[in-house]
Amino acid sequence: MTREKKEILKKIEEIDNFIEADMALGCGFAPASFYDPLYEEIYALEEQLAKLMHYESVEAMLHDERGCHYWEEDPNLPFK
Repeated sequence: MTREKKEILKKIEEIDNFIEADMALGCGFAPASFYDPLYEEIYALEEQLAKLMHYESVEAMLHDERGCHYWEEDPNLPFK
């Protein structure tokens, strides 16, 4: 993973941690749209990450199923 990707992931994690801490310390009393600018910033960072990872969009990156087929062979799962 390139340094730029790692830095983007670190920024996303920092924003997520801030939102979680603010919600925990504020007991959920923030107005309904208080975190919208932060979520927009996360989405913009995810768009940059998707481009760096050669995806068409954030949605294509998040819904990529490559490498997720290990569950098909797991005998402990009750469904197939």
